[in-house]
Amino acid sequence: MRKTRLLYKAHPKAGLAPGTLQAPKGAVQPVITVFAYDVDGIEEPKIDSVADIEIYRRKWPMIWVNVDGLADAKVIAELGEMFGLHALALEDVLHIPQRAKVEEYENHMFATLRMVRKGEDVPSLEQISMFWGKNYLLTFQEDIGDVFNGVRERLRKGGKRTRMAHADYMAYALIDAIVDGYFPVLESYGDRIDELEEIILEDPAESAMAHVHKIRRELHALRLCVWPIREALSRINADTKLVRKETLLFLRDCHDHVIQILDIIENYRDRLSSLSDLYFSSISTRMNEVIKVLTVITTIFMPLTFIVGVYGMNFNTDYPANMPELNHPHGYVIVMSVMLVIFVGMLIFFWNLGWLDTKKSLAELEEEEAG
Repeated sequence: MRKTRLLYKAHPKAGLAPGTLQAPKGAVQPVITVFAYDVDGIEEPKIDSVADIEIYRRKWPMIWVNVDGLADAKVIAELGEMFGLHALALEDVLHIPQRAKVEEYENHMFATLRMVRKGEDVPSLEQISMFWGKNYLLTFQEDIGDVFNGVRERLRKGGKRTRMAHADYMAYALIDAIVDGYFPVLESYGDRIDELEEIILEDPAESAMAHVHKIRRELHALRLCVWPIREALSRINADTKLVRKETLLFLRDCHDHVIQILDIIENYRDRLSSLSDLYFSSISTRMNEVIKVLTVITTIFMPLTFIVGVYGMNFNTDYPANMPELNHPHGYVIVMSVMLVIFVGMLIFFWNLGWLDTKKSLAELEEEEAG
């Protein structure tokens, strides 16, 4: 089952000798697929064992072996022996997750990257390890399913550049597919940020801020995966023996795509910070509106309460210094009328001050934010 967490830790057991191959916990059983081809033809044989690969390796000038699943360390070891792969690089294939990197050995190149795909809740990240040397390319994945279908279709349709017997260009094609796979995921994040911005503007709620923090955490995880890819591609230069100058031009374009992805991530993180500020500003504005309404209500009722309190003392009317209004035949009506006049007068006064025109104040707030 594919990992659904963006970042997870799985460390090898302490004390093992360097180059020891140990399958990661929860790994699936490996499924091997092979593409053997040249400019004029292609073959996709069914492979039951690692030994069958040698037949097609001798028959075809270029072969791409893909392994989905890392539960069987024996399969990894057999492939390493067949293609002469370094033991430390094979160890990195099984130690997940690895920081993206490119390393050059005597007769082959080794690269490991993180592939991202859309998930139901969060994007799923998977480590992709690849080796390429003279006329061969090996890829190792954690699970079945990847972003290489476009490359496979180009192979099947007979693209001359893709079918040339150059493993470095094939490696570039896969790296480019991995890098381009980040764009649709980031596009979905952009849509979610737009939705959150509308929600916060209309009705800021705590749930919106929870989503903001969730997206910020996920973007941080993606950045941790993409940034090392930039450094890894920078290490491939003209001095690299197993990468031709023609392929370096394509890798340079792939490096530019990585920079674009990092720029998009930084832009989204800045937008999320702005949304946090907007949320707290909106909450503060709404709180001020509530306090203003309460202040208006309290201020209006203060004189009314004073009048009611004065006439609620019920002084004895037999003394001349007492309240003559208590004996007036229309005293109750007069007092209520005075209270009504005070109430309406204060409402008009507050309205002229703009304290009761909440729609106007919100509109002004939106204009200030737009400006």
